[in-house]
Amino acid sequence: MIDQDNMSALSRQLRDTVRFARSFNAQASSFAQWQSTTRAFVVEALGVGNARAAQSRTLEQQDHKTHHTRLVELTFSSGEKTEAFLLLPFTKNKSPAVLLLHDHGSRFDIGKEKLIQTSDPDKARSSEEWIKRCYGERYLGDILVKRGYVVLCADALGWSSREGNGYDAQQALAANLMQFGTSLAAIVASEDLQAALYLSALPEVDERFVASMGFSFGGFRAWQVAALTPAISASVAINWMGQLAGLMQPGANLLRGQSAYYMLHPQLAGKLDYPDIAALVAPRHALFYAGDQDPHFPGETVEAAFAALASVWTAASAAAHLETRIWPAGHVFGPTQQDAAIQWMDSVFGR
Repeated sequence: MIDQDNMSALSRQLRDTVRFARSFNAQASSFAQWQSTTRAFVVEALGVGNARAAQSRTLEQQDHKTHHTRLVELTFSSGEKTEAFLLLPFTKNKSPAVLLLHDHGSRFDIGKEKLIQTSDPDKARSSEEWIKRCYGERYLGDILVKRGYVVLCADALGWSSREGNGYDAQQALAANLMQFGTSLAAIVASEDLQAALYLSALPEVDERFVASMGFSFGGFRAWQVAALTPAISASVAINWMGQLAGLMQPGANLLRGQSAYYMLHPQLAGKLDYPDIAALVAPRHALFYAGDQDPHFPGETVEAAFAALASVWTAASAAAHLETRIWPAGHVFGPTQQDAAIQWMDSVFGR
């Protein structure tokens, strides 16, 4: 009999018996040696070894009481272009910065507008609905710039200025990219990396203090880009962490086509679990939040992943640089969590 996820007995057997040979706990080497060889493997597998900063041009600028908002066009090494909001606080000093990464949410007409207020009336209507649903009616980017952070938030492939034709088109794109030895997830990783390098090199930014931050799919992207480059000195990942086996349960997103392709790396499959990749951030600072009522991330797999992360930061002699916390909440990033995460980041950056 076919189950609801078309997950055959063979698939379940693979899920339940997979042993990630490249994980830190499977290796006898020191943390430093494991990290060096594993990051080299991941960078080569994803094809991001020669990543360079995205190029940009300003499309328009708006001045506010506390900051500038620039709409910029970023051009990646592939030739792909995207639009991004760049928020710059009014100061003559170099500022800390945040690469802000938007969520998935099956809402494609807005991307960067999920986190930064827009003057576009059509997108504003959508974004007002979205921040009410996920962010406690707050635009996180606008809060951060008022706290003195330079903020960059770009549209990922499939959203807002790159909306495309929704789920079916994304799944077809993902399938075809695999025929050329890459993946949709690798494209997103590469572009986030190039955006991080662009942000850290801006003259307004203090390159010592650059964070990545995101919720849901944005949280996945936040720890992933931090794992790929030391240009990110701290990462804040909200509601996206778990072990693979615990996330491959009936009804889970990773068993679906469509959105799952944004988080599936065939090049790494069976070699590294999600916490293993995130562990490449150590010994730098990292924060992971989860919700105890989040239907997408069962508590058991979240706790197991947090324990795995803790063991790596401890091995890196940096246990104090890792913060994990499970909140009494669902799949949201509300004001109380936002304030706590920003205070943590302020502390890490000595502000």
